Amino acid sequence: MAMNGLLLINKDKGMTSRSVDNKIMRHFKTRRVGHLGTLDPFAEGLLIIAINEGTKVLPYLENDTKTYIATFELGIETSTLDNTSEVIKKIDVPKLTKSEIEAVLVSFLGEIEQTPPQTSAIKVDGVPLYRYAHKGIKKEVPKRKVYIHKIRLLSYEAPFLEIEVMTGKGTYIRTLGKDIALKLGTIATTIKLVRTKNGQFKVEDAQKIDDIDNLRIIPIDKALGHLISIDVDETQKEDIRNGKVIMLSRLEPLLVATYERKVLAILERSSPQLYRVKRGFNL
Repeated sequence: MAMNGLLLINKDKGMTSRSVDNKIMRHFKTRRVGHLGTLDPFAEGLLIIAINEGTKVLPYLENDTKTYIATFELGIETSTLDNTSEVIKKIDVPKLTKSEIEAVLVSFLGEIEQTPPQTSAIKVDGVPLYRYAHKGIKKEVPKRKVYIHKIRLLSYEAPFLEIEVMTGKGTYIRTLGKDIALKLGTIATTIKLVRTKNGQFKVEDAQKIDDIDNLRIIPIDKALGHLISIDVDETQKEDIRNGKVIMLSRLEPLLVATYERKVLAILERSSPQLYRVKRGFNL
């Protein structure tokens, strides 16, 4: 029987997110594998991997918040804004108090603008930026709006600044570190980054990829636990299987339809009391 659902991987530093996908593909002999929220090779922590029918769940988790613990070294800057490249600039770090740092951190709460790093995977003219960067080509990158839900100081022992931050979709922590440092009157490079949470999932519940023989699967119903679930009758089940619109006295924009504890589909409200199949599952 094919595995369907999510795997929580505690990614080690030095691995690409894609290499984790590839190991899962080879081990479980399936090409239907994907991940949620790419972690750079230097980053560690929670990486959500979807397998088989679980890949259909990923679009419904994309807007979940992500929490990171980041360590920045102030006073230095590298070409990639992390510790995987050469130092291109050094300056003195001003004396900073805890209250000064906290005041700057608070100023980043809410919606902010970021310029993604030149080594990011954002595509310009159909090509990821990091490929241009590897050839020494610098591209104009438009600013983007991102959202910071929470941010707090964990420690500061000059020149090392450690913070915890909860972000919305598309936030670059390397860029956040650079922008925080700028407001503190200096520069910075991210030297450690750990993702600790992604939506409802925590790194404490994740496993190392080396334990691939004993990985625990999160079933589809648990993966969609943030959505309201309803149990349908047999007639409704057949209508859903056939892609028909069904009538429900509900108000939610999305519902998970189940039959005998198995997920049938994600339903989308198309008009008052009418729901259509947004995404079906073959379980």
